[in-house]
Amino acid sequence: MKLLAIFIYIICSSISYSQTLVIGSSKYNPPFESWVNKENLHYAYGYDIDFMREICRRLDYACEFKAYGFDELFTVLKEHKVDLVISSIIVTDSRKMHFAFSLPYLESNAQYIASANSPIAKMMDIHDKKVGARLGTPYGQLAKIVTRDNTIVFYDSIEDMFLALKENKVDVCIMDYETAKNWAALNAGIYKLVGKKLPIGEGYAIMLNLGQQNLKEKINRTILEMEEDGTFLRIYSQYF
Repeated sequence: MKLLAIFIYIICSSISYSQTLVIGSSKYNPPFESWVNKENLHYAYGYDIDFMREICRRLDYACEFKAYGFDELFTVLKEHKVDLVISSIIVTDSRKMHFAFSLPYLESNAQYIASANSPIAKMMDIHDKKVGARLGTPYGQLAKIVTRDNTIVFYDSIEDMFLALKENKVDVCIMDYETAKNWAALNAGIYKLVGKKLPIGEGYAIMLNLGQQNLKEKINRTILEMEEDGTFLRIYSQYF
């Protein structure tokens, strides 16, 4: 997968585009986005990255990705330091008051994850526990609703959340279903999923500023085209 991402990166870098889109994404949130920084090699890869690169290609834009902490993404977009954001952003009513969103490109679901040796085995066990959630996401609020009397501890990054879980600073974490599933699969015997996935929000979508109606419409048309011609499914099947 990494070799494929490098190949795509090199090819895309050699093509001339009419305009550049500066795109904000998380520093690390596999399988949605990850970054490689080695000497002269600096590139992003993951589902969101490949999905956005295909949209840019079809719209004759060059993609320039910039990595931020998840909670920073909303600020840098508001301050026009980036043109848009893609980072498994969940569409919610409160976010729609401040930002515009493309058509959803995936369902959004939450998932609890715990250490494999944890006594927590089901949702009912998550009571009066410390729950880790990523800062800027709606998962802390969801955790308060679905499980009772918990203390929510917010972390800046996915890595910090799993480190806290490893060091028993939290009992469970709640995050994107795809992220939790990815970590559990890659770390068999270390982490386990707890309970079923929980629907949240209106799906993952590309986030823009409210005044970017023209760009939003272009992106929406492209998403529909990708669905119709099978590209959407092809990219999806590479990661999920």
